[in-house]
Amino acid sequence: MKQLYRKHCRQEPTIPLFSQAWWLDAVCGEDRWDVCLVENDGQVIATMPYFIRHKKGLKMLVQPPLTQSLGPWISKSNAKYAKRLSREKDLMGQLISQLPKYDFFKQSWHYSNQNWIPFFWKGFSQTTRYTYVIDGLKDLDQVLNDFSSSYRNKIRKADKVVVIERNMDLEVFYKLNTMTFERQGLSTPYSFEFLSQQDKALAERNAREIFYAIDDDGAVHSALYLIWDGMSSYLHLVGEDPALRKSGAGIRLIWEAIKFTSQELGLDRLDFEGSMIEGVEQVRRDCGARQKAYFTLMRTPSLLMQSGMFVKGLLRRG
Repeated sequence: MKQLYRKHCRQEPTIPLFSQAWWLDAVCGEDRWDVCLVENDGQVIATMPYFIRHKKGLKMLVQPPLTQSLGPWISKSNAKYAKRLSREKDLMGQLISQLPKYDFFKQSWHYSNQNWIPFFWKGFSQTTRYTYVIDGLKDLDQVLNDFSSSYRNKIRKADKVVVIERNMDLEVFYKLNTMTFERQGLSTPYSFEFLSQQDKALAERNAREIFYAIDDDGAVHSALYLIWDGMSSYLHLVGEDPALRKSGAGIRLIWEAIKFTSQELGLDRLDFEGSMIEGVEQVRRDCGARQKAYFTLMRTPSLLMQSGMFVKGLLRRG
């Protein structure tokens, strides 16, 4: 099944970056993910990869680290609306039936997948969350005009203080990235070794760039790790020196990523990869990005794990 899915990923341009087999190899490990798959007349028409995690004797199908979205992929249909929904119901039912026995399921879907009702009928629940997206990058003048006036001022201010460079050393980026978490009193939720493995997979496919803002004294103010597929770029990770935040370099790098996405990648969309943190949400909004609702689906068939406090504590310690 996985070998067929690998082949399908190589051939099908609409499989999102975060559902690609090579991405799952990098963030899960080759033996820690699997996929549900439906064929018709030798053609793959529906897929749903999942990450397998074992904890305290329990089997959990959860979201992989640093992975924005998973969820079902269903081939395009030109049928009328009612028939499309009927087809989705049938295919999602087949995908659900292929899931292995598990104690806990939690998976975030791409915002383009808005039909989760077949999962509801099978006992799943969902929480609505939001990412922020900037569309229409071909018109960069309009995109910049959609920035708040204060953010446009920050960009102009930063241009007087820093220059933008590319291809930052990953270890230097990681140190800057950890500063962002430390400023918030948090530990970095992934190791340098994990990030290196992910970075290697992305670099081999020319699917990432690391931008950074540096001043005349050689001090790096901020850095931005951008990734992309054939449909969108994604603001994946950032890092910022807390002592140099007032320069506006972080906002300047977002603008650089937007220009790069439009002018060099030829893509029309940048996805901020979501955040429900109030302060982070404001940054997305003031950059002119628009809300996109997406679903996080859950199901807990295990009686042991039906205690919400137990589930939250287990994942927090993980």
